[in-house]
Amino acid sequence: MATVSCKATSLKHDAFTLVELLVTMVIISIVTGLSLAGLASSRQRAKIDKTKSTIRKLHEIVMPQYESYLSRRVAATTPTARLAAIRLLMVQEMPDQWADVYPSGSLTIPPDATAPTRRYATYKNALSPSPLYEGAECLAMIITRGGFADDAPELFRSDEMGDLDSDGAPEFRDGWGRPIGFFRWAAGFSSIAQIQNASVSPDPLDPFRVSTSITYPPGTTQTDYALVPLIYSSGPGGATDDPLSPQSGYQIDTTLHWLQSAPISSTRLGSPVSGEIGDLSVAADNITNHDLLSK
Repeated sequence: MATVSCKATSLKHDAFTLVELLVTMVIISIVTGLSLAGLASSRQRAKIDKTKSTIRKLHEIVMPQYESYLSRRVAATTPTARLAAIRLLMVQEMPDQWADVYPSGSLTIPPDATAPTRRYATYKNALSPSPLYEGAECLAMIITRGGFADDAPELFRSDEMGDLDSDGAPEFRDGWGRPIGFFRWAAGFSSIAQIQNASVSPDPLDPFRVSTSITYPPGTTQTDYALVPLIYSSGPGGATDDPLSPQSGYQIDTTLHWLQSAPISSTRLGSPVSGEIGDLSVAADNITNHDLLSK
């Protein structure tokens, strides 16, 4: 009978060397870093897309109202008087600063004031709004209380609005939670959607070209060109400057450009010109409705 001899096999378990462990850790670190970077990039992209979506919705409500002034009826008998009346109506119905909104009361609101103008006055009277983010706050007031789009408030999620300065007047927020700014007449803002040349893009509200000639930029003269309301976010870079300073954290000049005591027939441009970009490198990542129009 044959016998089978079983030989015990000795298994040798080699340990990882220090070099192998270090290489493995480096590889894991690189993969983790790439994953986190990709995740951060995806989150940033999502915030940008959210901001664009909010600004697009705001633009689609604001622009039809803005364009309606081409055919609005006002009590005027001359082209100059009509232009002045239309501009005053726009100031009252599309304010971008609290100084544009009348105080509440029969002695302050004109008897021929429109319904939006009266609602704004009542709303302002119930608040103590601060100058912080007033353009953003006025935009929210126009959208939610102007009555220009009946379903407007329903188009926005709760996370698209907030009250950053806690003054009772909410603002629309971008993807980073910052107020979305608003200029009715950002006359100094240059973009593909707003060409600062009356010969190429004349003011449609002034078909007879009766607007006052001005000096802008220094040494040149031109009449009013077409303006497009500016709705803007500071983008990924964020707003870091004092919102009360003439140059905002968005690097857009927020100097008051219209007061009700100013000559109504005067040009929309002021000195310094509201809407000018103070630092193109800082403002390069801003997100505006003008970008959405031109891209």
